[in-house]
Amino acid sequence: MVDLSSRVLDFFAEQGPLARRLPGFENRAEQVALAAELATSFEAGESFLAEAGTGVGKSFAYLLPAILWSQESGKRVLISTRTKALQDQLDRKDLPFLQAVTGLEFTWALAVGRGNYLCMRRLDRTLRESGTLFPEQGEQLAKIRDWSLEKEIDGRKDELPFVPDGSVWEEVNAEAGNCLGKICPFFGPCYWQRGKRRLQTTKLLIVNHALFFADLALRIQGAAYLPNYDAVIFDEAHHVEEIASEAMGQRLGPAQLEWQLSRLLSRDGSRGVLARAGMQSLDHKLDRVRSEASSYWERVGGHFEQRSAKNAADPFRLHEGIEDNLSDTVTDLAESLRHRQRGANEEVAMELGARAKQLDSYSATLINFAASKGDNEVRWLDKERRQIVLRSSPVCVAPLLKAALFEKVDRCMLLSATLGPSAGKFAWIRSRLGIPKARSILLGSPFPYHENVTIELADDLPDPKENVERFETESAQKIKELCLANSGRALILCTSWRFVTLCRSILASSLTDAGITLLVQGDAPLPQLLQQKREDATSVLLGTDSLWEGIDIPGDAVTLVILTRFPFPVPSHPLTAARMAEIERNGQSSFQHYSLPLAILKFRQGFGRLVRSSKDKGRVVILDPRARRKRYGRQFLDALPRCKIEEEHRG
Repeated sequence: MVDLSSRVLDFFAEQGPLARRLPGFENRAEQVALAAELATSFEAGESFLAEAGTGVGKSFAYLLPAILWSQESGKRVLISTRTKALQDQLDRKDLPFLQAVTGLEFTWALAVGRGNYLCMRRLDRTLRESGTLFPEQGEQLAKIRDWSLEKEIDGRKDELPFVPDGSVWEEVNAEAGNCLGKICPFFGPCYWQRGKRRLQTTKLLIVNHALFFADLALRIQGAAYLPNYDAVIFDEAHHVEEIASEAMGQRLGPAQLEWQLSRLLSRDGSRGVLARAGMQSLDHKLDRVRSEASSYWERVGGHFEQRSAKNAADPFRLHEGIEDNLSDTVTDLAESLRHRQRGANEEVAMELGARAKQLDSYSATLINFAASKGDNEVRWLDKERRQIVLRSSPVCVAPLLKAALFEKVDRCMLLSATLGPSAGKFAWIRSRLGIPKARSILLGSPFPYHENVTIELADDLPDPKENVERFETESAQKIKELCLANSGRALILCTSWRFVTLCRSILASSLTDAGITLLVQGDAPLPQLLQQKREDATSVLLGTDSLWEGIDIPGDAVTLVILTRFPFPVPSHPLTAARMAEIERNGQSSFQHYSLPLAILKFRQGFGRLVRSSKDKGRVVILDPRARRKRYGRQFLDALPRCKIEEEHRG
């Protein structure tokens, strides 16, 4: 019997099916090596970690072994990505192509949360009661109705030709706890039921990290959303710790509660399920909840009042529980809704039950934040859209992931262009995630960085840690000079919104005078900004976190990438501070074992925005003078592909 590795290698051979059908096919040694190692790990039942540089072709390298192993074993493989763009690429491009050219008979399904599906019953009900909607909401509802009549759609929100308002979609989605099941008149054509059946019968599922770890959090509590699986592949795996932490923590804010209350009855009493059902007599209970919620969040917000103006907007760590004077009132409203269910028609009863369930969840979270925090838990207050929110997270996810995932699923494959320090078979990320043992491979990029990329080090700027204001002012001037000298075509990666604002103020008029458009993150949705950058090649794109990774602008639209300073995690953030303290308690340096590896990882991601194809050329300018002046600066440079380096840049 031919082993899996040999079968995989046949597909990548010079005269194999990929070479015959893929225009411009290149046999990449790194891609072949990655695919072969993955196949070996699938057969051996081992976890696997791989760092593979840009251009390796990771998706084909893991898809083919996954497809073949699943076919031979009859077992299910989950493929989890961070970004929707990669999820869509796998679902709409890579898998259909492999199905067409390999002759393999396999199916796959895209797994999304049920709230992403249209519910035909709720759509029908909302259409009948559309008089309670605003005109623009009614227009969107009509568009959703017309779209639902089209053939060959899966009924997911992302298939809509427009982005619906949240208030509209919440009235028509396949909400948990709001389903009639087999007695529903729309059960046969139900999009959610069809999607659920596909998940249960398909052996290859595409999910995103957020859904995967939300499901894992449910499994820890004894429930599940996704079907059971025998192997999981994490692409963009360097985000696993961050997303798992969020999924296993909690978030509570005033907007969550007000959203549920407004769906019951708007403040003016004209809209909501209670208005439609003629149950406005419950308005006094809603008024009481709103009043006590206002008092609760005002008291919570008082924690910020004694802080200095300089850090008034920063997250604030909580060491004690938050006194709870709200959960009883919320629970009382939920009980009243359940009581009214008994005399309501089926549609209204379902809606009341769904709202009651959401209120119960809110109440339980209030109670949790009032209790003493766990030993492995950090809590903090933050501001989101000018509202205070309560947050919690495990300090260390490693023991949770080890017990719930890595000790239960033999085949966990983690891949990324940047996994962190590779020493000890990627011991750093294995320790962060709780991976007991794994095969590993480190693969560079096939792109000719040494020919196409020059790294320039600016050495005439002040240390950003010792004199941040002077560093930022002089850096912004340097950025202006660099962009003008390069005739635009630049990407500027910052580490704070304050510096983004400063750069805009210094760059805007000079670039405009030179006929160069300045695009700033936040001025438009990110996909729209990226499209503008591609269409206007000479433009300059300026921004922070979201631009450091996951964006793809190949060609001459970006020939200059400016890395303004090393992207160390903010040490004052409560979660970062708690993790650093935990490392120090264990006798290790939090700088060497946490801050520095994370900064280098993100730094490499930022560097990778320049070269997106083998023909891309340009410069990466590093403004942070610590690249030369600090011993650890050499670690940042050594982590990059081999390039030409100009030791000093004088503008």
